[in-house]
Amino acid sequence: MTIKKRLAISNFLMIAIPTLVALIIAFLSITALWVPLVQENNIGVRDLEDFEKTSTFMLTQVEGKLKERVAVGGDPRISDVATSLRALTGYTIRIKSPQGELWTWGDDPKLEVSKLQGSADELVGEGIISNGSNAIAIRDVATVGGLYRIYIFGSEIKTRTWPAKNTVKWTLIFIFVVVVIGIIVANRFLTRFVFQRIRGALDLLAKGVRQIRDGNLAVKLTYEGQDEFAPICEDFNDMARRLKESVDLIQKQEQNRKELLAGISHDLRSPLTSIKAYAEGIQDGIATTPELEAKYIRMIQTKADEMEHMISNLFTFSKMDMDDYPNYPEEVDLGKEIANFVQNESVAYENKGLYLQYEVIGETFKIWADPFQIRHILMNIADNSVKYKTAAMGHLHIVCEAKAETVYLRLADDGPGTTSANLERLFEVFYRDDRARSNPHKGSGLGLAIVKKMVQQMKGSIKAELVKPHGLAISMSFPRYIK
Repeated sequence: MTIKKRLAISNFLMIAIPTLVALIIAFLSITALWVPLVQENNIGVRDLEDFEKTSTFMLTQVEGKLKERVAVGGDPRISDVATSLRALTGYTIRIKSPQGELWTWGDDPKLEVSKLQGSADELVGEGIISNGSNAIAIRDVATVGGLYRIYIFGSEIKTRTWPAKNTVKWTLIFIFVVVVIGIIVANRFLTRFVFQRIRGALDLLAKGVRQIRDGNLAVKLTYEGQDEFAPICEDFNDMARRLKESVDLIQKQEQNRKELLAGISHDLRSPLTSIKAYAEGIQDGIATTPELEAKYIRMIQTKADEMEHMISNLFTFSKMDMDDYPNYPEEVDLGKEIANFVQNESVAYENKGLYLQYEVIGETFKIWADPFQIRHILMNIADNSVKYKTAAMGHLHIVCEAKAETVYLRLADDGPGTTSANLERLFEVFYRDDRARSNPHKGSGLGLAIVKKMVQQMKGSIKAELVKPHGLAISMSFPRYIK
């Protein structure tokens, strides 16, 4: 059975079983209420308690209306009120005037009820007389026109075999019991036939969570089932893997920060020491000739430039790392940018001991990029070639080639290169190989890291390669811009 079918069956059972139980409970509840109704055990059954409440209400209404009518000299028979109360309750209403006149609303009382009236007349003020099956409620009402007596006659007052009040009470109890039993039965069924089969999977997931809690990020769940928990366990393994990668990245970044503090402290100390030494030399009069003094000043300027370049690179990388570096992409012809760079900077780099050469292969070199960042990339790589060259004059060969939907850029020098083991780490933040570490003035390891950030911002890729017989090549690829 496929996972989808298992999941569909489980969902059907989860919905069908509680629905079936609810329907059964509703059927039984309606039946329990229907039985007393068809047996004429009405909810408002007229037992003595109900008669007392209803007659008290009726006596109060009649009394109020009677006093109002008599006070203004109106007809004391209050036909409208009495008729309405009679229609509402079914009880008979009778009023005796001070002159002994009787007014009746409703059917004449039965003989048994009439016999009770003689006993009721002996009551003074207010009261109820009952013989078990019939009852009379009376009240004397004093008005400005004399003393009136009000009678409320009720018949067939008796305790039934199944009183409606008891019916309601026991029906509610029955419904409650049925609901509880239904819930218990449904719970047991779902636990046994639906939830029991997922207990093992839940235990496995719980075990995996505890492993992660205890620091074992290499945990991997092995679930043999082919139900809906299989993809959940796969997602858990993927989550654990990504969590481990995230923790490793955080640890790596922490190590990079430590290297930053150590590297920047070391790299800044060297030019600062030189600046301080040359300044003290000038101050102490060691530079005894104008030529020597000018040399000291040039050295101070050089060291200050090194510090400025180092701090500028650090600032640039920090801005890019926080996605706060200015980026204004536009349609750029990479071939033209390379040609302009070589034309504008070749003399300056020749003075530094590096020949720039370029070659373009293809026709269309349009990419979507920030022109300033392209020049920054070319300059950073060229500066690296200057720093690490071993010959008096080095060479940097720049090739731009367009193929299909991609534009390739390769910058290869004839310097000492690096080892194969170091290739993968050249773009790491603050990483420098052993030769660079022995010459701190050659940089702080931020140049290629900045280049990689910029290339990635242009949706491109970058890698480092060794050049035979010696040298280093930085290869990049960018998606061609198509309008």
